[in-house]
Amino acid sequence: MRYIAESSEETYREYAWALEKFFGAMTLRQIHDGHLRSYQEDRALCRGNWKKKCGQNRIHKEIGLLLRMLRAAHLWDDDLDDAFDQLPLQQSDIPRALDPVEQEHWMSSCLVYPEWKWVHQYSTLALQTCASTFEIRMARLKDINMKHWTIRVGPEASKNKFRNRTIPLESDEVKEAVEGLVRRAVGFGAHRAEDYVFPFGGGSRRGDLDVSLPMTKFGLKATWNHIRDYAGFNWLRPYDMRHTAITRMAENGVPIAVIMSFSGHIKPQMQQHYITISMQAKREAAFEAWQKFPPSSVKLLPQHAVA
Repeated sequence: MRYIAESSEETYREYAWALEKFFGAMTLRQIHDGHLRSYQEDRALCRGNWKKKCGQNRIHKEIGLLLRMLRAAHLWDDDLDDAFDQLPLQQSDIPRALDPVEQEHWMSSCLVYPEWKWVHQYSTLALQTCASTFEIRMARLKDINMKHWTIRVGPEASKNKFRNRTIPLESDEVKEAVEGLVRRAVGFGAHRAEDYVFPFGGGSRRGDLDVSLPMTKFGLKATWNHIRDYAGFNWLRPYDMRHTAITRMAENGVPIAVIMSFSGHIKPQMQQHYITISMQAKREAAFEAWQKFPPSSVKLLPQHAVA
């Protein structure tokens, strides 16, 4: 059996859940290209049992999963591929990052109410490690080293081997945030090395707390959305903290190799995006330096002088 990361399995289950809303009553043999066209249109306009409209890239990936199943069942071939116009991926779909002013506003908004503080601590950790939402949710007590101040992203948390890494925790702010998150986990009953920093049901009123399981992606959603509404950032997702963190590093001229040592693997398109930001920061710094310390005048040699 081919191994896939837990995060990938979770993503495929979400795609299958969406597909089931439309194709649930059909067998694979009954599905034809007309159904796929209708699915794309209905999914985009939220005509059905879905909760909200869906973007083009998400629809492409959902249909892609269904096509893989049809091919595996020998019910889809190249001729059908030619007859079906699948929505293309939007390659320019670069996630938005908070600018420095927005970032400061978000962080201060997280401190408005005491029950929101843990999201401030989560955001601080994400912004100063470039870790993804899934990587942070999967962090166990054993992954945090308070002696050397590092956090480990191991195979159980990373999407692939190129995302395995150990990240330094340098600032007093991130150290304080990590200490607060560990105290919170201990308060929920976490004490073993294998227990999670963000346990399942932490803070939930349902009483289903389990420190041996990680918080689901929905565990952050309610509090996050309250803060998001208060701050006025209706577009902001937890994953955008990673993009914001990498953007801040690039804006400060940090080389892409160092950025990747924090963030792990980055898609080539995004690498080029961050390299462009980093180069612009370098140009601005160089311009400012030469403005303050202009070079002395230079006399050209006769052969290079303009007549």
